[in-house]
Amino acid sequence: MFKRINGVEPEIYTFDGFSESRFLNFVTGRNGGVSPAPYDSLNTDSNGGDNPANVRENLARINRAMGIEKLWTPRQVHQDTIAIVDGGGTPGEVEADAVIVATPGIAVGVRTADCLPIIIVNPSGAAACVIHAGRRSTELGITAKAIALLAARFNCDPSSLAAAIGPGIRRCCYEVDEDTAKRFDSCCGGADGRHLDIVGANMRQLVSAGVKPENVTDCGICASCENRSFFSYRKDGKVTGRFLTGVMIR
Repeated sequence: MFKRINGVEPEIYTFDGFSESRFLNFVTGRNGGVSPAPYDSLNTDSNGGDNPANVRENLARINRAMGIEKLWTPRQVHQDTIAIVDGGGTPGEVEADAVIVATPGIAVGVRTADCLPIIIVNPSGAAACVIHAGRRSTELGITAKAIALLAARFNCDPSSLAAAIGPGIRRCCYEVDEDTAKRFDSCCGGADGRHLDIVGANMRQLVSAGVKPENVTDCGICASCENRSFFSYRKDGKVTGRFLTGVMIR
């Protein structure tokens, strides 16, 4: 079940019971931070024009609320590059749209505002992954590639993996031009006229890569429809903040 964490400020959600207690998972809302409009208020990304000091304070509030000492996020470029984090490197300088971590105590996250965030964990605790599955990354098969890398590098059996799909723009609100819809449908399937089903496309990648459908939890939230709680690039008029989806091996 996807729910807001009671008694925690700022606004933070979790997939309750997701792979039991071996992993900390979280999705931040848009409320409880210090950023002014149009980034109001719990913006986690300074690349869109917000004051970096505001973003640092927002991230500090999130880290304190969740008990996180180290948070690692990449510079997202809407491609299919997957970074593996072991505690080294400088966050924000590595270009990637998915991050795998096998070291306990390091939280990894991606920032979104319509693109689809996906968490994948190995219940044994060997590794965890968080994915920024935008349209371009989905077309490049980033979710399937992340599962293949988990299997190859960390000996994870895809059939034992658990996945959680966070808030993102859904078919109801994701209308594109005809050429974009045809291209997406030809490689990913799921286009309903000019409306894209990015959730369905990534679900197919999860299942085709070996993840059992019953091991996938979808929060069911459209970021555009639930714009009061989550940033939406389209609904907010393109200038907006980003919320953070993350996971950490305890």
